Amino acid sequence: MPDHPWFEVDGPAEPDGEFEVGPEERAFLVSLREHTASFASDDVYGDVGRTDPGDVLVAYVDLIDHEAGVHLAAYGVHFQADRVLGDVLGHELALPESPSARALAASGTVADLAWRSAAWIRDVLDRPVVLYVWLHERYAYAARFALADLDETLCQTYVERFAPPDQARELIAAGHVRGKGWIQTVGLSAPDLYFHVRGDLGRASLPAGVAAGTERGPIGGIWYA
Repeated sequence: MPDHPWFEVDGPAEPDGEFEVGPEERAFLVSLREHTASFASDDVYGDVGRTDPGDVLVAYVDLIDHEAGVHLAAYGVHFQADRVLGDVLGHELALPESPSARALAASGTVADLAWRSAAWIRDVLDRPVVLYVWLHERYAYAARFALADLDETLCQTYVERFAPPDQARELIAAGHVRGKGWIQTVGLSAPDLYFHVRGDLGRASLPAGVAAGTERGPIGGIWYA
């Protein structure tokens, strides 16, 4: 079995004991490790867990921007004997209520499911992630990590004290706000800069006229979805 940092067959140590896997689950993980050996890397965290409730085996990868110290998203597959379901994961490694545009749903043998899952994970990791940045008087007042092929927001931040005067009020009035006052950067005009974070930039659809940044400055504020 390949020696790489993802999907340890015996699983991580849990607070209440070792993570146990059954025979079919073990076979799935062994095969998944083999199929991901060519692209597994230390800059992406890959692990195994279980849903709660449900106790379904989940093999997943975490996308993290190490420079900003921001968790971007977790993607993984739920394995259940003769089928897998893969998608962006939420709390307790749960799948979304409605599948996303790039969700995986497959049935077959354990070996086939491991191969399909590995191919899906590879495609997820190849998707272009970019960081869009908005500037005012040389300060970054807003930023958004996005999957740039389908323009999906991963996380974002908006710092009102650095923003143009009255802009926050206008965005809120236009409905570009969610939850506890989290301003959505989708309501802003085109960003000033973008930074390529990871993935295949050739698959990206970038806003016209936005310049590629060469050196990131500090970006303060709270990151939220």
